[in-house]
This record gives sequence, C-alpha cells and structure tokens, in this order.
Amino acid sequence: MNPLAELAQLNLEPTAKVEVAALIQSLIEQAERDAKTIQAKDVVINAKDIKIGALTYELAYYKRIHFSRKNESLAPLQRDVFEETWNTDMSAIEAEVEQLQDDSPCETVTKPKRPRAGRQPLPDHLPRIEHRHEPESCACGTCGKDLVKIGEDVTEQLDVC
Repeated sequence: MNPLAELAQLNLEPTAKVEVAALIQSLIEQAERDAKTIQAKDVVINAKDIKIGALTYELAYYKRIHFSRKNESLAPLQRDVFEETWNTDMSAIEAEVEQLQDDSPCETVTKPKRPRAGRQPLPDHLPRIEHRHEPESCACGTCGKDLVKIGEDVTEQLDVC
C-alpha cells in the first residue's frame, strides 16, 4: 500500500496533490524516526537490564566469598578462648539456677502503687468555687421513679488574675 500512488489516482487539483503529498511524506519520515527512537530506547533499556543483572550476580558472588562458611570458622586459639569463656558462663548460670532452686519460694512481689496518672489535684489551701449542675426534677419524666446517681465528674481549673 503506497499512499503516494493512491494519491495520484484521486481527482484533486495539482496544488492540493502537492500539499497532501508533502504532508504524507513528512508523516512517513516522522513515523520512521519515531520507530528508530523507540528501537534505540529498547536497546538502552535492554543494556541497562543486562548491566543490572550482571551487577546483581557479581554482588551475590562477593557476598558468598565474604560470608562463606570458611570465613566463619575460628582459628584454633580463638576457638579455645571461646570455649573457655562459654564454659565459664555456663557454669555461672548453672550455679545461679541451683541457688535459686535451693532458696525457699519467695513471696509474691507486689507492684508499688503508682501515683495517679495525668494531672494531679490542686493543693487544698487554694480557694474553690463549686458549680453543681443538678436536674430540674428528682423524678423520671416517664415512669415517675426517683433518679439514681450514677457518678460525678470533678474538674478543677486554676484562676489566674
């Protein structure tokens, strides 16, 4: 399918044919440039993916070299020092366990009472003004029974003049 050949078959004025042919030619060239750009980007992306993969494998290789089993082994002198320290620690722990088992059972330790969390009440020597908000009637409006006090809320505010 050649768009320029199909254009020649149409009954158009010669100036219009020239303009359309130039437009078609520029569109074809632009499409070819875009295709080349996309291919170049794909090549760059593939190259980056290959480089990332190579670096990942190289990093894994160096980790295996650095953290391999042979690098974790101790020299004979270090192993002896480690075993001595370990044996000393184990004997100290066993002695402490035996001592705790030999002692009579200890009483349950109670936690000391923690002071009230949040704001502490204001000192008693400061003057106070009480405002009580009581209901208008002492009986329920629907059944007529006396109201029951559930609880109260006390709020203190320091007045600074």
